[in-house]
Amino acid sequence: MIDRAYDILFTVAICAIGFCLFAGLYRSIKGPRTVDHIMGVNMTCTMTTMCISILALLLDETYLLDVCLIYVLISFLAVVVLTRIFINVNINKERDQHD
Repeated sequence: MIDRAYDILFTVAICAIGFCLFAGLYRSIKGPRTVDHIMGVNMTCTMTTMCISILALLLDETYLLDVCLIYVLISFLAVVVLTRIFINVNINKERDQHD
């Protein structure tokens, strides 16, 4: 009985996170500023990580947690690289405006 309740809870959590994932995708595509795009990508990666870890609990598969850790590292590097590019572009724009 308790296992069935956990299965239902995990399924509802994955559905709720899936909805938030699409909200993050919308934010990263339609965001008016570059910061909104970067935050949308970060939020999407975080929600995907949460879905993978809940799926690992639901299926009782520990290898999915390894996949989740690798995905977190890749998403962190992606956000750092995007932020670095954004900073360099803004610095170049300011330098061009002052010249």
